Amino acid sequence: MAPRKSHNRVPEWRVHQFRQRNKGIVYGPYDCPKCMHKKLRIRIDKNIQTVVAQCECGLEHSFKYISSYEPVDYFCNLVDEFY
Repeated sequence: MAPRKSHNRVPEWRVHQFRQRNKGIVYGPYDCPKCMHKKLRIRIDKNIQTVVAQCECGLEHSFKYISSYEPVDYFCNLVDEFY
């Protein structure tokens, strides 16, 4: 087991930085319908109820978070709206 002394603990400011950096779950890569490269990422942020699909080519689209959807469902919706 790990020692429980105070000098071995992670400082609270460091824990706070880590929590701030965690923006959501990222899924991908998927094939981008605009540039046809495998650079599309889907970021799900359950705290603010949004899903953002981003590609390095500049394509960006946001959706409302639906708990029953999987990341591939958001990708299919993006492709349907793109074409």
